[in-house]
Amino acid sequence: MRTHGISLCMARSTPAIRHAALAQRATGLRHEAGLSLVELMISVAISLTILVALVTVFVNTSRNNAELARTNSQIENGRFAMQLLQGELAHAGFWGTHMPQFDDLTLRTIPGDVPASVPDPCLAYNATNWNSSYKSALLGIAIQAYDAAPAGCTAVVTNQQANTDVLLVRHAETCVAGSGGNCAADTPGALYFQTSQCAAELVASARTGSTSSTLNMAASASAVDDAYAGATVRIVSGTGAGQSRAIASYSGASKEATVDAAWTTTPDATSVYSLEPVIGTAGFNLRKRDCATAADKRKFISTIYYVRNFASTAGDGIPTLVQSRFDLQGGTLAHPTTVTPLVEGIEGFRVELGIDNLSDTGGAVNFTQAVTWASATSLTSPTNRGDGIADGAFVRCTTAAPCTVAQLTNVVGIKLYLVARSREATPGYADTKTYTLGSTSWTVPTGSSSFKRHVYSGSVRMTNISGRRETP
Repeated sequence: MRTHGISLCMARSTPAIRHAALAQRATGLRHEAGLSLVELMISVAISLTILVALVTVFVNTSRNNAELARTNSQIENGRFAMQLLQGELAHAGFWGTHMPQFDDLTLRTIPGDVPASVPDPCLAYNATNWNSSYKSALLGIAIQAYDAAPAGCTAVVTNQQANTDVLLVRHAETCVAGSGGNCAADTPGALYFQTSQCAAELVASARTGSTSSTLNMAASASAVDDAYAGATVRIVSGTGAGQSRAIASYSGASKEATVDAAWTTTPDATSVYSLEPVIGTAGFNLRKRDCATAADKRKFISTIYYVRNFASTAGDGIPTLVQSRFDLQGGTLAHPTTVTPLVEGIEGFRVELGIDNLSDTGGAVNFTQAVTWASATSLTSPTNRGDGIADGAFVRCTTAAPCTVAQLTNVVGIKLYLVARSREATPGYADTKTYTLGSTSWTVPTGSSSFKRHVYSGSVRMTNISGRRETP
């Protein structure tokens, strides 16, 4: 055999050759023997160390990614909520071409539409409740703020997050009903707003022949019977100035309007009248400047914003900014009690109002007088009307110190403060800070210190209101 041959050769070889051959054979045997126990244990230990390191890196990365996602969501929600509220507030007080008399610097008489009281923000619509005085208040007060559910709104503002405010914003829709695009269709039974641009309806002189219960309107008034039935006519100057009545019926042939109650002072040819804007579900017969084309009809918008203490299910613990928008619900025009969730994680909400109660000459605003001017020739500085700039510190409306009708009538700026909270708690984190929201402080609610928070603030100039008060 071959092996035997090798052994024989080795036996015949020199001792040195035999020693080298035996060493080579022993080395081959050791290579064939594999790992020792010590080597195996070392390999396992190294592998476990690497595995633990990889798991640690994975866990930390996952935790950091989760925390980053929570932070991003918190930032996004806070910014979106602020942007949404600022966008809505920018429209406050927009009434198309209508300008309240108390803000009309061209009016030579005492304004007759100054709000007499703060309107009930949740009063359902009907022709009796929504009388001339109430409508004047709606058009003259575009912003209302509270620190709790206002009277009459307890069925609408429910489950309110503690220590937050309630904001109401009022305006006409910026698009014309049924105009297409993103504008809602003209819906029968919904509440709309219409104002005139026709001289015979906007500001015109009455004709002779009016009686204690009628008004002979201008010759260019509508030729359609009952075109103005239900509208409110106001005598703005001349004989009987300051009176307002609802029109019960109207003759297109004679241009004579019969009012619902006798005039205290019968108008005559010196009386200048104005038809008030229509806010209702019918009777949209006002016209544009050509006195022939129907005036624009816009949806009446009234929206309540507040923070609810849950998102979708009561008790889920996620504070959420919600809204209730005045609309037709089950045959009733009112603020719906079923609110719409807008932005989750909004936990704090403060509203402060900037009040324009001084003229640019330093005089106090006084709507019980006609406009007076520092210079009768230049007409640049009304001494008893505001200048569109907030005076003094911004005001927060509270239950203890509610904002007055005068303050709300003269709101020209808003400051908003929001506290955005992450939707999920951060393990091991404790928020013990006290936050400053404008002129007041805000503390973390009990039992929720493990959530991270961020404060957002912003201001909005009420352009539709302040712009009317600016002079060259």
